[in-house]
Amino acid sequence: MNQNETRGLPASRKEARVLWLRDAVMRDGPLHVRDAAESLDVSEMTVRRDVRENPETLQFLGGHIVLTQDAARRAPYDLSDAAEINQDAKRAACLACLPLLEDEATVFVDCGTTLPHLVHAIPAEMKLTVICYALNIADMAVRKPNIKLVLLGGVYHPATASFYPAEEDGTLDAYAVNLALMSAAGVDARLGVTCITFREAGLKRQAMGRAARSVLVTDRSKLGTVRPARFAALDDFSAVATEEGLIAPADLAFGPPG
Repeated sequence: MNQNETRGLPASRKEARVLWLRDAVMRDGPLHVRDAAESLDVSEMTVRRDVRENPETLQFLGGHIVLTQDAARRAPYDLSDAAEINQDAKRAACLACLPLLEDEATVFVDCGTTLPHLVHAIPAEMKLTVICYALNIADMAVRKPNIKLVLLGGVYHPATASFYPAEEDGTLDAYAVNLALMSAAGVDARLGVTCITFREAGLKRQAMGRAARSVLVTDRSKLGTVRPARFAALDDFSAVATEEGLIAPADLAFGPPG
């Protein structure tokens, strides 16, 4: 990367970018980092750095730039920062799942920062129905011309950038799901597969119950970690995808990568 994008840049140019970002968000609403970078003709990393250096004006929300006063009400942490952790491993785990996708299938895609890599990698010509409840997944899916998107509605929950039903919702029950691609915040050999919130866990269980088969997609950094809300046992999945490939749950090794 050009070092002028990271340091030593005249303050006026940085200030001009921040003013442009502020005005764009005020005028048009939340702005995706990718679109901002293209408009400013700089890297996404530069845009992220500009935003982080101006927390009094701008913040991140699910891969989008928002005004600070909005973010303070809605986003307790930066989902974009979480997305940058173990990116290569997350991408590799998702790529291992691509052969499981079949044209005209109905696929449930879970929330989190791993599975956007899978949606991004779906071939443009592939026809799928994608069911999701997360803002970042929906944002990726709508960019694919042959994906029919079903977004499960409800109350927005900023901790996971996801929507959860305020009352009983039968939308998911109306679909026969061929494949559920599930994420996790923790995977433990004895205590099972866990996530952060119990709302999320309930929706995960519901999706897996509607699916012909479920695949856990996780990088190895989650192995051995336990989070509060348990939603499945390892053997509830037909396969596990990590950066090392697609394997049976019984073959998942919890030691150092081999």
